[in-house]
Amino acid sequence: MTNPDSGTTDNGTPQSAFLKSLTVLYVEDDAEVREDLARYLRRRFARVDIAENGARGLELFQSGPYDVVVTDIKMPVMDGLDMASHIKQITEETPVIVVTAYNETDYFMRAIEIGIDRYVKKPVDPALLMDAITKATRVRAKQRELEHARAQTLEALTQGIAALARAIEKRDPYTDGHQRRVARLGVALAKAMGLDRDRIHAVRLGGLVHDVGKIAIPVELLSMPRPLTAIEYSLVKVHPLAGAEILGEVEFPWPITAVVRQHHERLDGSGYPDGVDSGGICTEARIVAVADVFEAMSSHRPYRAALGIERAVDEIERNSGTLYDPAVVKCCVDLARAGHIAELFHPGRGD
Repeated sequence: MTNPDSGTTDNGTPQSAFLKSLTVLYVEDDAEVREDLARYLRRRFARVDIAENGARGLELFQSGPYDVVVTDIKMPVMDGLDMASHIKQITEETPVIVVTAYNETDYFMRAIEIGIDRYVKKPVDPALLMDAITKATRVRAKQRELEHARAQTLEALTQGIAALARAIEKRDPYTDGHQRRVARLGVALAKAMGLDRDRIHAVRLGGLVHDVGKIAIPVELLSMPRPLTAIEYSLVKVHPLAGAEILGEVEFPWPITAVVRQHHERLDGSGYPDGVDSGGICTEARIVAVADVFEAMSSHRPYRAALGIERAVDEIERNSGTLYDPAVVKCCVDLARAGHIAELFHPGRGD
């Protein structure tokens, strides 16, 4: 018989190394069988948790997750197939392997309906069980390889965006740190609004490069020690469109280009560059818009001293629902009144 621990995965990783990275839930009501087989499995997997019945197994799975489930069928409180049915409702991807001494047609029909992945007969041959686990987790191995490749790609994109942000701010010393502070505040707002991890990451990266289009603006306009004239301001207003054009050829998995283009749009359609109203502004851009205004008002600019947090709070509250998204405004005001803004803008000793 072929050793189930030998061989390699599709990317050349030794199969045994992959198996040792897995977490296993093993459910068996017979204490002697459970302990013997658990001892065998624990030498081959990263973690093996055991349960004495389906109800306890389901409880452990819900607090998991696990890469594979191995279960007996007939058990007190809740049998293995009932537990497997609940598990498959939670996630179809987790393989469930049934270990049983029973051959009744009813059990097999139920198992097929539930979507049981593999069967091993009792008394258990450990090699056959390992072979079943190996085959059942091949899909998971491929998923992990894809997840790893995706993570590497996203990390490379993230580092590239961060480098671009630093390059922008080196060109404009008066607003050095502005994009980083906008990104920090934006992340705090996104978390307060309950956005998922990917959307929070989009806000962070969009905040880091929201002013990338200022590369196209003459540097003397960016550091002008007086308010800009109407003509000068019209030149500065092209930066969202210029930024979107710079990033437009990059296929990001996040709406970063939309954030860059839309961070000066307003709910009533009075913003720029496109004058779109609330229906055309993505949530991430709405968050960065509030963070951008709040940070700009709170900080020093070449043509004026910092206006302070209270003035910034007044600005976004007064224009909530007209210019700025009310849900974003509420979260920002709550953070300000709780005294968290200063720490977000100036954590520790640096930016």
